[in-house]
Amino acid sequence: MRRIKGVQIKRWITVILVAILVGAVAFAGVRMTYMQAQLIKSLQDNYELLSLQHARFQENYDQLYQKYEKLTSDYESLESDFGSFSSDYDVLKGRIVELQSSYKKLEDENKELRSLLDQYEEVPHAYYSVEKLPSYSNHFNELEYFLNFEFTLPRSYEINVFDCSEAVAYLEWNLENAGFKAYIAVGPIPWEPDSGYHAWVIVYTEEHTVAIEATALTGEYKFLRLFMRRTPGIVYSNDLLIPGWQNYYEGYDYLFKNIYEATRSGRGIEEWNWWEGYWGFK
Repeated sequence: MRRIKGVQIKRWITVILVAILVGAVAFAGVRMTYMQAQLIKSLQDNYELLSLQHARFQENYDQLYQKYEKLTSDYESLESDFGSFSSDYDVLKGRIVELQSSYKKLEDENKELRSLLDQYEEVPHAYYSVEKLPSYSNHFNELEYFLNFEFTLPRSYEINVFDCSEAVAYLEWNLENAGFKAYIAVGPIPWEPDSGYHAWVIVYTEEHTVAIEATALTGEYKFLRLFMRRTPGIVYSNDLLIPGWQNYYEGYDYLFKNIYEATRSGRGIEEWNWWEGYWGFK
């Protein structure tokens, strides 16, 4: 009997333990199911939160990307404008250099013109309109008469005071006022071209082109030519008394219409200002 009871007790204990174990397993299963449900819910909540954040970030990204594209477009436009402005700047810089050069040139020309005007103002007023001489027709015989009987240089030759240029300027002035078409010729010395420069007069009469050596019109030379029955100062063709006579007609470098053109040649008014000497040489 005692043995049967012992066996029954063991069975009950086993049943109880199994029941406890089953209960524990069932509880654990329920607990696991609950925890799993909580975990899934938490994950869903986190997913939804992350989805919202992703959507917000995506929206921000899209906005930033649009701004980036606009800034990139603006940058490219500014870069293009910069290139255009740089090109325009180079053109304007070159233009400025040209204008500065033109301004300097005009400034230099203005100084030259001012200097020339100052020299012109030294020429007596109405230089070619004094009407101090009788009027002649522009013919060769009239020119010969004028040189023989009307014209006289105011003084003898003196280098750097009253030399060929002053004598020529004085002669050309008288010839123009007398009605002749006279020019101032400048070139190598006709009788010795390698020794320097000289000035003489060319007159275009109705019949001939006539070269005149002004320095030969001083007193001693003039009377000598008169004695030889030759018009003083005229350089005749094939004149054996004048070496290099042909150079008077072909050897000049410049032919000035008047004293103003001669002054513009670069020699200055001091080269031609016979009038200072005429009223008392300095």
